[in-house]
Amino acid sequence: MAKHLARIHGTEEDKVNCPFYHKIGACRHSDRCSRLHHKPAFSPTILMKHLYRHPVRQAEMMGGVMTTSEAEKLVDKGKAQEDFLIFFEDIYMELSKFGQLEALHVVDNLGDHMIGHVYANFRDEEMASDALQVLQGRYYDGRICQVEFSPVTDFREARCRDYDEESCARGGFCNFLHVKPVPMCLIRSLEDDSEEDRRRHVWEKEEEDRDARRERRKKRREDRGDRGDRGDRGDKDDDRKRRRYRHRDDNHNDDDRRRSSRRDESDDDGGGRR
Repeated sequence: MAKHLARIHGTEEDKVNCPFYHKIGACRHSDRCSRLHHKPAFSPTILMKHLYRHPVRQAEMMGGVMTTSEAEKLVDKGKAQEDFLIFFEDIYMELSKFGQLEALHVVDNLGDHMIGHVYANFRDEEMASDALQVLQGRYYDGRICQVEFSPVTDFREARCRDYDEESCARGGFCNFLHVKPVPMCLIRSLEDDSEEDRRRHVWEKEEEDRDARRERRKKRREDRGDRGDRGDRGDKDDDRKRRRYRHRDDNHNDDDRRRSSRRDESDDDGGGRR
Protein backbone atom coordinates (compact mmCIF):
# COMPACT_ATOMS: atom_id res chain seq x y z
CA MET A 1 0.00 0.00 0.00
CA ALA A 2 2.79 2.42 0.94
CA LYS A 3 4.62 1.73 -2.31
CA HIS A 4 1.42 2.31 -4.28
CA LEU A 5 0.80 5.68 -2.58
CA ALA A 6 4.40 6.74 -3.15
CA ARG A 7 4.14 5.79 -6.83
CA ILE A 8 0.96 7.74 -7.51
CA HIS A 9 1.83 10.78 -5.34
CA GLY A 10 1.44 13.96 -7.41
CA THR A 11 0.00 12.17 -10.42
CA GLU A 12 -3.49 12.17 -11.89
CA GLU A 13 -4.16 8.89 -10.07
CA ASP A 14 -3.64 10.64 -6.72
CA LYS A 15 -7.12 11.65 -5.52
CA VAL A 16 -5.78 13.38 -2.38
CA ASN A 17 -2.87 15.60 -3.50
CA CYS A 18 -3.11 18.15 -6.31
CA PRO A 19 -0.91 17.06 -9.25
CA PHE A 20 -0.67 20.56 -10.72
CA TYR A 21 0.53 22.11 -7.48
CA HIS A 22 3.02 19.29 -7.05
CA LYS A 23 4.39 19.78 -10.57
CA ILE A 24 4.35 23.57 -11.02
CA GLY A 25 3.82 25.01 -7.53
CA ALA A 26 0.56 26.71 -8.59
CA CYS A 27 -3.03 25.68 -9.18
CA ARG A 28 -5.77 27.55 -11.04
CA HIS A 29 -8.28 26.55 -8.34
CA SER A 30 -6.07 28.06 -5.61
CA ASP A 31 -7.54 27.44 -2.13
CA ARG A 32 -10.77 26.20 -3.68
CA CYS A 33 -9.04 23.13 -5.07
CA SER A 34 -10.62 19.84 -3.95
CA ARG A 35 -7.16 18.31 -3.47
CA LEU A 36 -4.42 19.14 -0.99
CA HIS A 37 -1.61 21.61 -1.66
CA HIS A 38 1.35 20.51 0.44
CA LYS A 39 3.57 23.57 0.82
CA PRO A 40 7.11 22.44 1.66
CA ALA A 41 8.82 23.68 4.82
CA PHE A 42 12.18 23.61 3.01
CA SER A 43 13.12 23.51 -0.65
CA PRO A 44 16.02 24.54 -2.90
CA THR A 45 13.44 26.41 -5.03
CA ILE A 46 11.65 29.61 -4.12
CA LEU A 47 8.70 31.16 -5.95
CA MET A 48 8.30 34.93 -6.20
CA LYS A 49 4.66 35.39 -7.07
CA HIS A 50 3.46 37.94 -9.67
CA LEU A 51 6.77 39.84 -9.62
CA TYR A 52 7.26 40.26 -13.37
CA ARG A 53 5.08 42.88 -15.06
CA HIS A 54 3.77 41.05 -18.12
CA PRO A 55 3.52 43.46 -21.10
CA VAL A 56 0.19 42.02 -22.30
CA ARG A 57 -1.42 42.55 -18.89
CA GLN A 58 0.05 46.06 -18.75
CA ALA A 59 -1.46 46.79 -22.17
CA GLU A 60 -4.84 45.49 -21.00
CA MET A 61 -4.73 47.77 -17.97
CA MET A 62 -3.76 50.83 -20.02
CA GLY A 63 -6.21 50.17 -22.87
CA GLY A 64 -9.25 49.42 -20.75
CA VAL A 65 -11.55 46.50 -21.51
CA MET A 66 -10.21 44.49 -24.44
CA THR A 67 -9.42 40.92 -25.40
CA THR A 68 -6.01 39.34 -24.90
CA SER A 69 -5.41 39.19 -28.66
CA GLU A 70 -6.15 42.92 -28.96
CA ALA A 71 -3.76 43.70 -26.09
CA GLU A 72 -1.01 41.61 -27.70
CA LYS A 73 -1.24 43.79 -30.82
CA LEU A 74 -0.52 46.89 -28.72
CA VAL A 75 2.67 45.47 -27.26
CA ASP A 76 5.97 46.72 -28.68
CA LYS A 77 7.78 43.38 -28.79
CA GLY A 78 11.23 44.90 -29.11
CA LYS A 79 10.80 47.11 -26.05
CA ALA A 80 9.06 44.32 -24.15
CA GLN A 81 12.01 41.98 -24.78
CA GLU A 82 14.51 44.64 -23.72
CA ASP A 83 12.56 45.33 -20.50
CA PHE A 84 12.40 41.61 -19.78
CA LEU A 85 16.15 41.13 -20.15
CA ILE A 86 16.79 44.08 -17.82
CA PHE A 87 14.38 42.56 -15.31
CA PHE A 88 16.02 39.13 -15.62
CA GLU A 89 19.50 40.59 -15.08
CA ASP A 90 18.40 42.56 -12.00
CA ILE A 91 16.72 39.56 -10.39
CA TYR A 92 19.59 37.21 -11.23
CA MET A 93 22.25 39.45 -9.68
CA GLU A 94 20.11 40.08 -6.60
CA LEU A 95 19.40 36.40 -6.01
CA SER A 96 22.98 35.32 -6.69
CA LYS A 97 24.03 37.20 -3.54
CA PHE A 98 22.57 34.33 -1.53
CA GLY A 99 24.36 31.54 -3.39
CA GLN A 100 24.77 29.75 -6.67
CA LEU A 101 21.68 29.62 -8.86
CA GLU A 102 20.98 26.41 -10.71
CA ALA A 103 18.06 27.92 -12.66
CA LEU A 104 16.06 31.13 -12.87
CA HIS A 105 12.77 30.99 -14.76
CA VAL A 106 10.31 33.79 -15.53
CA VAL A 107 6.98 32.50 -16.84
CA ASP A 108 5.10 33.90 -19.84
CA ASN A 109 1.71 32.56 -18.74
CA LEU A 110 -1.30 34.87 -18.54
CA GLY A 111 -3.47 32.91 -16.10
CA ASP A 112 -4.20 34.77 -12.88
CA HIS A 113 -2.66 32.00 -10.78
CA MET A 114 0.67 32.10 -12.68
CA ILE A 115 1.18 35.49 -14.34
CA GLY A 116 4.47 37.16 -13.44
CA HIS A 117 5.79 34.19 -11.45
CA VAL A 118 9.56 33.86 -10.99
CA TYR A 119 11.13 30.55 -9.97
CA ALA A 120 14.65 30.49 -8.52
CA ASN A 121 16.35 27.14 -7.97
CA PHE A 122 19.45 27.28 -5.73
CA ARG A 123 22.23 24.77 -5.24
CA ASP A 124 20.99 23.88 -1.73
CA GLU A 125 18.13 24.60 0.65
CA GLU A 126 20.09 26.92 2.96
CA MET A 127 20.70 29.38 0.13
CA ALA A 128 17.01 29.34 -0.77
CA SER A 129 16.06 29.85 2.88
CA ASP A 130 18.37 32.86 3.20
CA ALA A 131 16.89 34.40 0.05
CA LEU A 132 13.33 33.87 1.26
CA GLN A 133 13.98 35.43 4.67
CA VAL A 134 15.62 38.53 3.19
CA LEU A 135 13.31 39.09 0.21
CA GLN A 136 9.98 38.39 1.91
CA GLY A 137 8.10 41.67 2.25
CA ARG A 138 10.58 43.78 0.26
CA TYR A 139 9.50 45.91 -2.69
CA TYR A 140 10.64 45.63 -6.29
CA ASP A 141 9.38 48.05 -8.94
CA GLY A 142 6.54 49.11 -6.67
CA ARG A 143 5.42 45.53 -5.98
CA ILE A 144 5.77 43.73 -2.68
CA CYS A 145 7.69 40.46 -2.90
CA GLN A 146 5.55 37.45 -2.03
CA VAL A 147 8.07 34.65 -1.60
CA GLU A 148 7.45 31.01 -0.68
CA PHE A 149 9.14 27.64 -0.99
CA SER A 150 8.11 25.75 -4.11
CA PRO A 151 7.74 21.98 -4.46
CA VAL A 152 9.19 22.21 -7.99
CA THR A 153 12.71 20.86 -8.21
CA ASP A 154 12.59 19.22 -11.66
CA PHE A 155 11.42 21.77 -14.22
CA ARG A 156 11.31 19.19 -16.98
CA GLU A 157 7.97 18.00 -15.62
CA ALA A 158 6.71 21.55 -15.07
CA ARG A 159 7.51 23.05 -18.46
CA CYS A 160 5.15 22.98 -21.43
CA ARG A 161 6.95 21.05 -24.16
CA ASP A 162 4.66 22.45 -26.84
CA TYR A 163 5.57 26.01 -25.83
CA ASP A 164 9.28 25.20 -26.03
CA GLU A 165 8.59 23.97 -29.57
CA GLU A 166 6.44 27.07 -30.28
CA SER A 167 3.34 24.96 -30.87
CA CYS A 168 1.20 25.30 -27.70
CA ALA A 169 -2.45 25.68 -28.75
CA ARG A 170 -3.57 26.98 -25.34
CA GLY A 171 -1.44 30.10 -25.49
CA GLY A 172 -0.79 32.09 -22.32
CA PHE A 173 -3.56 30.30 -20.43
CA CYS A 174 -1.84 26.92 -20.49
CA ASN A 175 -1.52 25.31 -17.04
CA PHE A 176 2.11 24.26 -17.57
CA LEU A 177 5.05 26.66 -17.35
CA HIS A 178 5.77 28.80 -20.39
CA VAL A 179 9.34 29.73 -19.48
CA LYS A 180 10.52 32.88 -21.23
CA PRO A 181 13.69 32.12 -23.20
CA VAL A 182 16.92 33.88 -22.23
CA PRO A 183 20.04 34.04 -24.44
CA MET A 184 22.64 31.59 -23.19
CA CYS A 185 25.38 34.18 -23.63
CA LEU A 186 23.59 36.45 -21.12
CA ILE A 187 23.25 33.62 -18.61
CA ARG A 188 26.97 32.77 -18.90
CA SER A 189 27.89 36.42 -18.45
CA LEU A 190 25.67 36.73 -15.37
CA GLU A 191 27.14 33.55 -13.91
CA ASP A 192 30.67 34.95 -14.30
CA ASP A 193 29.68 38.31 -12.80
CA SER A 194 27.91 36.72 -9.84
CA GLU A 195 30.84 34.40 -9.17
CA GLU A 196 33.20 37.38 -9.19
CA ASP A 197 30.91 39.26 -6.80
CA ARG A 198 30.82 36.28 -4.42
CA ARG A 199 34.61 36.03 -4.45
CA ARG A 200 34.89 39.76 -3.78
CA HIS A 201 32.42 39.45 -0.93
CA VAL A 202 34.40 36.56 0.57
CA TRP A 203 37.64 38.53 0.23
CA GLU A 204 36.09 41.60 1.88
CA LYS A 205 34.73 39.44 4.71
CA GLU A 206 38.17 37.92 5.25
CA GLU A 207 39.71 41.40 5.29
CA GLU A 208 37.16 42.52 7.89
CA ASP A 209 37.95 39.46 10.02
CA ARG A 210 41.69 40.15 9.77
CA ASP A 211 41.18 43.79 10.76
CA ALA A 212 39.06 42.72 13.71
CA ARG A 213 41.75 40.26 14.84
CA ARG A 214 44.42 42.99 14.56
CA GLU A 215 42.31 45.33 16.68
CA ARG A 216 41.81 42.64 19.32
CA ARG A 217 45.56 41.91 19.45
CA LYS A 218 46.33 45.63 19.70
CA LYS A 219 43.84 46.03 22.53
CA ARG A 220 45.35 43.09 24.41
CA ARG A 221 48.85 44.58 24.07
CA GLU A 222 47.61 47.93 25.35
CA ASP A 223 45.91 46.23 28.28
CA ARG A 224 49.11 44.36 29.14
CA GLY A 225 51.07 47.62 28.92
CA ASP A 226 48.65 49.36 31.30
CA ARG A 227 48.93 46.52 33.78
CA GLY A 228 52.74 46.73 33.52
CA ASP A 229 52.67 50.46 34.26
CA ARG A 230 50.43 49.92 37.23
CA GLY A 231 52.86 47.25 38.47
CA ASP A 232 55.82 49.65 38.20
CA ARG A 233 53.93 52.31 40.12
CA GLY A 234 53.11 49.74 42.78
CA ASP A 235 56.80 48.79 43.13
CA LYS A 236 57.76 52.45 43.53
CA ASP A 237 55.12 52.90 46.22
CA ASP A 238 56.44 49.84 48.03
CA ASP A 239 59.99 51.27 47.89
CA ARG A 240 58.79 54.54 49.37
CA LYS A 241 57.00 52.69 52.16
CA ARG A 242 60.10 50.62 52.91
CA ARG A 243 62.28 53.73 53.03
CA ARG A 244 59.80 55.46 55.35
CA TYR A 245 59.71 52.48 57.71
CA ARG A 246 63.51 52.18 57.59
CA HIS A 247 63.84 55.87 58.47
CA ARG A 248 61.38 55.43 61.35
CA ASP A 249 63.36 52.45 62.65
CA ASP A 250 66.58 54.46 62.45
CA ASN A 251 64.99 57.28 64.49
CA HIS A 252 63.84 54.77 67.11
CA ASN A 253 67.36 53.33 67.34
CA ASP A 254 68.86 56.82 67.77
CA ASP A 255 66.39 57.58 70.59
CA ASP A 256 67.27 54.30 72.29
CA ARG A 257 70.96 55.07 72.06
CA ARG A 258 70.47 58.56 73.55
CA ARG A 259 68.40 57.23 76.45
CA SER A 260 71.00 54.55 77.12
CA SER A 261 73.84 57.07 77.17
CA ARG A 262 71.91 59.32 79.61
CA ARG A 263 71.37 56.37 81.96
CA ASP A 264 75.08 55.56 81.86
CA GLU A 265 75.99 59.15 82.67
CA SER A 266 73.59 59.25 85.60
CA ASP A 267 75.03 56.01 86.94
CA ASP A 268 78.54 57.44 86.77
CA ASP A 269 77.51 60.57 88.63
CA GLY A 270 75.85 58.58 91.37
CA GLY A 271 78.90 56.41 91.86
CA GLY A 272 81.16 59.47 92.20
CA ARG A 273 79.01 61.00 94.92
CA ARG A 274 79.08 57.80 96.86
